[in-house]
Amino acid sequence: MIKEKDIIELDLILKDANSKEMLDTTFPEIAKENNLNIKSEYKSLTFIVGTGELLKNVEKNIIDLEINKSKTFILKKTEAFGERDDKKITILPLLDFKKEKINPMPGMYVNVGEKSAKVISVSGGRVKVDFNPIFAGRDLEYTITINKIFSKDEEKIPSIIEKAFSFIPKEQLEYVYDEKLKQIDVQLPLGIPKELDYFKQLFAKMVLDSTALDLVKFSQNFTRKDNNK
Repeated sequence: MIKEKDIIELDLILKDANSKEMLDTTFPEIAKENNLNIKSEYKSLTFIVGTGELLKNVEKNIIDLEINKSKTFILKKTEAFGERDDKKITILPLLDFKKEKINPMPGMYVNVGEKSAKVISVSGGRVKVDFNPIFAGRDLEYTITINKIFSKDEEKIPSIIEKAFSFIPKEQLEYVYDEKLKQIDVQLPLGIPKELDYFKQLFAKMVLDSTALDLVKFSQNFTRKDNNK
């Protein structure tokens, strides 16, 4: 049984409960068959239970699932992402996107601050964007399969590192986990983007939310290369 603070890896098929339109999935072949393009990669997802990463009503429906077990259930829009709100549709200057080296196109999803929005139109130096949750206004049919459940802290750390630092190759990320001192020291590679502070805070929050660790440290090591080898 899944417990709060467990990390779960799951596969997903998400449909409109009324029209049966395919909305999202973790299976690349299903995404291709249905011409889905809402994200760049379709793969299994990991979530920390009880931290708000998953809808509460989704968690309630899967809490009793075991590994390799699946469940199909329906959430009414009031139980999922709510009704659409026209007040969440706004117009932003195209220049704001150009400054971030983003070329907005209709249908494209962009990050504005810490929020995600769908581009509706681009015209006359203005960009109309929709900040409504992508599946707002829909009754949703979920089919979820639990692949893995991580309950022990030492099992959770690799998943959290991959989740927070997905843009850094695995082989470039090293860490020292000390169960006795209840701390972890993540050794970050050189040449990483300036925006890394956000991801460091994200990683620290996930670790402190889901494990018994009290301290998260980050370090960068400079080593001498032996030219004779």
